[in-house]
Amino acid sequence: MSDLENIYRSLDFPAAPEDRPYTFINMVATIDGKTISGHRGEDVLDLGSQADHTLMRRIQDQADAVMVGATTLRAADARWNPGTAFRVVVSNSGHLPYRVPYFQGGGKAFVASAENAKFPDPDIGVRKLIAGKDRVDLVLVLKKLREMGSERLLCFGGSELNAQMLEKDLVDELFLTITPKIKLGRALPTYAGGDPLPRDKMQNYDLLESHTVGNDVFLRYKRTSA
Repeated sequence: MSDLENIYRSLDFPAAPEDRPYTFINMVATIDGKTISGHRGEDVLDLGSQADHTLMRRIQDQADAVMVGATTLRAADARWNPGTAFRVVVSNSGHLPYRVPYFQGGGKAFVASAENAKFPDPDIGVRKLIAGKDRVDLVLVLKKLREMGSERLLCFGGSELNAQMLEKDLVDELFLTITPKIKLGRALPTYAGGDPLPRDKMQNYDLLESHTVGNDVFLRYKRTSA
């Protein structure tokens, strides 16, 4: 049993690469791997425990940038304000709640979209971050964030954004909370969706930390060096 007070209190992240921030994902999943508690697009506040919420904020506090997909933001607690210098939402529709603290709570807020995405400029204070022609180029998004000064980027999903980040090998570490619940359901989102990697392209990670708090398990992995 681990002491919650000391878990993830000070994370020893390496220096950021020159071309992108040091990047990590944090998600909570059921024992059977699902990352939602209700339907897609609904909030998941009841999925993780209070301990998970505490550690989520602790990890978040050590990032200077946060990135999420549009569906994840729409389903998030409307009061969520990560307090980071940079906040990014990946969206090609632009249908986002621009008045929420995620966008208006300080720092620089962006909608990352493709050049051909057709939607009006966001409200004052939220900027477009154009990356890619027909679909968002995440490599370019991260490059631009690094050029603006970001060194530590936290990605909160959802499943498809995580998959794109992982497929392009843009992720340095993974945080996973396993909550003692079973959801079931075919085609429900997991930690990462996307197209399957070939057997010879499967990615490997080293386990850096493992903690148990009550019935929750908290895991931290680092991308295995080639």
